[in-house]
Amino acid sequence: MRILRAGDRGKALAPERGLVPIVYEYRTVRLQESAVDVSNVLVGVCEETGQVLIIPAQSTPKLKEARAATKVETCQVRLPRQLHDILWLLADHYRAEGSKFWPALVRFYLAEAVRQRRLAARIARLSKTALASEGPKSRFTVRCERSLLLEVDKLAKEFSGVTRSDLIRGAIVAAKDDVLGNRSRTRAKKLEAIACAV
Repeated sequence: MRILRAGDRGKALAPERGLVPIVYEYRTVRLQESAVDVSNVLVGVCEETGQVLIIPAQSTPKLKEARAATKVETCQVRLPRQLHDILWLLADHYRAEGSKFWPALVRFYLAEAVRQRRLAARIARLSKTALASEGPKSRFTVRCERSLLLEVDKLAKEFSGVTRSDLIRGAIVAAKDDVLGNRSRTRAKKLEAIACAV
């Protein structure tokens, strides 16, 4: 793959004008579907009119990430302080930076629960334990794709009296059991990979 630079020249098709000369420049691109502006995107611009005619392949990952960011939602939950301690222990276990690892851990468990009914039932049950629900609480924030949160909300409705917040609390207790209690080596290994990636 050729990596283009600002100032490189080429040709592109212009509506009703055919093949025209272009120059590559960094510009702000507006995403039509979300009206979000993405700055510093390399684009091919018509030399005569200044119209953006082409977006090279090297610019698409940046635009893709900007599109995905518009589909992300912030979820806040109040956690008993002992669950924060568990998150610290898990981050320490993997030698990971807590603030980056904790949301990834929660997203992983929620996604696994959506796919595995047995794990979902376990998380729902754990969410009602004293460890997951009692004691002084403080706020915990996690960003998730909206599609995952919609699936989690559907899952919560399947269990009587369980909310999205309950499932997040139950997921943290499940992670403690799986990793620190050696309950699931498979999930512990997957979390290790996640810890290395964040």
